[in-house]
Amino acid sequence: MLKGTFFRIEQITENKSDSLPGTPTSSYCIGISLDPDHSLYEGHFPGNPVVPGVCQIRMITEIVSEIRGKEVRLVEADNIKFLSMINPKDHPQLTVDCTIKENEEGIIRVTASLSDHEQVFFKYKSIFA
Repeated sequence: MLKGTFFRIEQITENKSDSLPGTPTSSYCIGISLDPDHSLYEGHFPGNPVVPGVCQIRMITEIVSEIRGKEVRLVEADNIKFLSMINPKDHPQLTVDCTIKENEEGIIRVTASLSDHEQVFFKYKSIFA
């Protein structure tokens, strides 16, 4: 788990949205903070820390688990876009915008982005179970 050490969830704001019957949709704005002194950055990369892409994906997974109140498992990731590197010293506070749709079978579809104000670092779509 990265939550609590690598990053912390500072705030979760839910914005309910209209959806089709049987497919509830909710959107969230989540404020997170990174630990720029985390030991992971000693190897990625010394003197020029960068948040690894796999950590960005894992942060979204842990945030979705937090919102759902249960652990979710990433089943499929699609349309992954790493748009810019995240230096945790330059961008210790980030925003996750996340839309979650869950169908009657318990399949959770997520669209998420990671940004700092106007700069978007990461976008992707995923399916969780």
